[in-house]
Amino acid sequence: MGWMLALVVVVLVHQWLPQARWLMVHMVTLGLITTSIMVWGQHFAEALLKTRLGEESRPRQLARLRLLTAGVVVTISGMLPGWPWLVVLGALAVSAALLWYAAALGAQIRAALAPRFAFTVRAYVAAACLLPVGALLGAVMAFSPGEPWQGRLMLAHQIVNVLGFVGLTVTGTLLTLWPTVLRTRIELAAATRAAGGLLGMFLAVLGAVAGALIGSTLLGCAALLAYLGSFAWVAVTLVRAGVRGVRQERRVPLAPFPILSITAGTGWFALTTAGLLVMWWRSADAQMATSLVAADVQQLTVPSVAGFLLQVLLGAMSHLLPVTLGGGPRATTAALAVMSRGAVLRVVAYNLVVALFVLAARGTAGSGALFSALTLGTAEVAGFGSLSRVLLSLLGFAVLVSFVVLLVLAVRTSSRLRGTAVPLPTPSRPEAAASVSPARSEPPSPSVGPSPSVGPPTGSRTGPAPAAAAPMDRRALTGALLGLGSVLGATALGGSLDRSQGSIPDAAGTAGGTAGAAAVTPTGESTTISVSMAEMRFTPDRLEVPAGNTLVIELSNDDPHDVHELVLATGATSGRLQPGESRVLDGGVVAHDMEGWCSIVGHRAMGMTLSIVATGAAAGTAADGGAVAAGSGADELARVGADMMAAPGPDVAVRDARLPAATGPQQRVTLEVVEVAAEIAPGVTMDAMTYGGTVVGPVLRSELGARLTVDLVNHGSMGHSLDLHAGRVSPDEAMRTIPPGEQLEYAITTDHAGIWLYHCSTMPMSVHLSAGMVGALVVPPPELAPVEREYVLVQSEHYLVPAGAPGSESATHEGALPVSPVKIAAERPDLTVFNGHATQYLHSPLEARVGERVRLWVLAAGPSRGISFHVVGGVFDTVFKEGAYLLRPGDGEGGGAQALDLAAAQGGFVELVFDEPGTYTAVNHSFVEMERGARALIRVTA
Repeated sequence: MGWMLALVVVVLVHQWLPQARWLMVHMVTLGLITTSIMVWGQHFAEALLKTRLGEESRPRQLARLRLLTAGVVVTISGMLPGWPWLVVLGALAVSAALLWYAAALGAQIRAALAPRFAFTVRAYVAAACLLPVGALLGAVMAFSPGEPWQGRLMLAHQIVNVLGFVGLTVTGTLLTLWPTVLRTRIELAAATRAAGGLLGMFLAVLGAVAGALIGSTLLGCAALLAYLGSFAWVAVTLVRAGVRGVRQERRVPLAPFPILSITAGTGWFALTTAGLLVMWWRSADAQMATSLVAADVQQLTVPSVAGFLLQVLLGAMSHLLPVTLGGGPRATTAALAVMSRGAVLRVVAYNLVVALFVLAARGTAGSGALFSALTLGTAEVAGFGSLSRVLLSLLGFAVLVSFVVLLVLAVRTSSRLRGTAVPLPTPSRPEAAASVSPARSEPPSPSVGPSPSVGPPTGSRTGPAPAAAAPMDRRALTGALLGLGSVLGATALGGSLDRSQGSIPDAAGTAGGTAGAAAVTPTGESTTISVSMAEMRFTPDRLEVPAGNTLVIELSNDDPHDVHELVLATGATSGRLQPGESRVLDGGVVAHDMEGWCSIVGHRAMGMTLSIVATGAAAGTAADGGAVAAGSGADELARVGADMMAAPGPDVAVRDARLPAATGPQQRVTLEVVEVAAEIAPGVTMDAMTYGGTVVGPVLRSELGARLTVDLVNHGSMGHSLDLHAGRVSPDEAMRTIPPGEQLEYAITTDHAGIWLYHCSTMPMSVHLSAGMVGALVVPPPELAPVEREYVLVQSEHYLVPAGAPGSESATHEGALPVSPVKIAAERPDLTVFNGHATQYLHSPLEARVGERVRLWVLAAGPSRGISFHVVGGVFDTVFKEGAYLLRPGDGEGGGAQALDLAAAQGGFVELVFDEPGTYTAVNHSFVEMERGARALIRVTA
């Protein structure tokens, strides 16, 4: 109950919390689900094995729960601020609690005398042993590895936790709980045969995890197919029990909510698993591991958590809690009835809400058609705006909260009918439900054994069907209509509010809304057009389709290096296509002109768009360039501000600005492309593309005439490349864009001194550079005198999409802001920083002593801005710019310099000596850039 109430609070305040999506998902999975499994798994084990433990064992059970709770709290505490080692500590505590729980159940199995239902408890043990594997995978993900590992780990994490830990536990429990809920007999022989499917599910999980981690589509899909087959083997027995229970005549009808909720949840479980199988299989190509990235896997979160986990949990609790409360047949029956109030309405409304969110996220023409069908043609995906989503979310949330309200009412009802106050079940009293005996004729619990033949005293009978059945049918129909009506009302109201706010096109306007669509009658014919994607262009980029025809696009990515994706203004999307991959996109019935574009960051800005022209369409259905532009209408050129006096976040490691040591005549380094969420100013996190995981890659050093070999490895989700300005090589091979999962070797001889820029040369370069793909290569000039301090400062500017503005929905990391091609084109940077963060050297200054000579290497990495580098309170006596000295001590002229002026991609160094202790500031003397973050303190001590 504590986790449920905490979840309610988090849902209410989630928009003000960091990592809100992750937090809500893991409060359900780790907090609510895992705690329930440990509590009720212990109860079922004692009931099924008939090995009721003594009171002396209860403190150990409570200690396990406390260890689990502490582990979950520590995990959450580490994840929210981004402290991965704290996440590891929490994962270890959770793992220890589950292994302890598994060991305790194993001991109970060994102590049982001829246990007939040991297969269920063995499933609990196997499932509990899988969760530590999932916890380990989750802990590794906390360190934000790049693709393909982020996607591989995410996939394996969900398989182990959802299909393994929860799937095995739920399926094993249903073999005995399901007949109990239906108040029908458990057929031991059939249940034992079906239990063989549990072993198949366990082995299939292991195979699927292996497939995910090694990037094998074939192995993973084969394992998932085996998993579905094993689950179907168990499901046959459950369906037969359901049919038998429904046909059984009884004077008191069954409580409908547990049956409906468990059935719906199990259905979502099967659909989600099948959806994962299809998604995985479609990703089968040479770069499988990078096409099924973390963002793809996260599409299954809503059906897994909201559709499966919560519904099965609440359905089971709606049966178990009234039974556990006891109080006699009358009290139990009344409590069950309270928990099932409005059952059909609740289940229909909740499942429609979940289905609409899942279909809207898919973005395909087929899912759009099903979305429209579920809303009886009153809404479309293109009109499913932010306010519609909020209202539907509130409706689904109200259904979940109703469980807590009804639980309180059920406790009060049970207490009143038996005349005493009743505590809620705790791990210390699982025998409350286990002690039900046939003589008392209460609704049976799993502890009744293989033949729970009776329900309440007014239980089943063999006479004519009760006359009350018809009113119940009418109530069910009324509940279904009310549930449907509540969803339709929410979508209609939300759509109206969205249109009034301008976040979706007006249906009566020219944006291709429903009015325009209604003006065209589908012809039943289709138009198929082949479209090629290459060199930042769609070919052809104008598609003419007779109005009313269905558009089918045969899409192929003929780009040799880059990933592309086609998104239509209706919301239909092809998904990401790797080089050489092809796919068919169903564009739906074309009723009006519309646009399509590549959704990969920066590609649309490079002109990768196409237009679809509905020939013969009536006037008023003109093309709309952005019918599905997301966001709340925020100005896309609005500046993203930051507190320029605040310290970096706790997870930010201050970059060591010292120049690396000399490396000798031969050097080989590896640059790994990793896409991460990176803080670049206090409270500002960017969707970053990086070399090595940091905005501004590692500083490289090479000596004059030395050989430098760079191995570039692309762990990103799109094509990337490398341009070493210090080398003289043909760009055709060394600087080519490599797809995700590939690598290349780039070798140069560093024949010229200077501080040289290296960067990604994949188009659009301005986006990739602004996203962090820059770095410095230092080649000192000959006979450079040693100095006491030598630092490197790389300036870069960054352009971000404001939260809520068009394009913000394309972020691949929760809470991060994507790079804004619009701001880049308008030359409107948000931040200009040294070495990747705006305030790191304000709170961790560079160090020097009075009288020491300090050399400062400076590089203007761009992508567009230069620098006028100045140290407040200092005078440069040495200036080296772009391979030549402009000023040296003792040159006879007695000159000094106040600034080193560098255009974008230029570099050099300055030297100075501090005569007095104090705090000096190195700045870009173009003060607007300094005020955006281009400054560093130098603390000089005596």
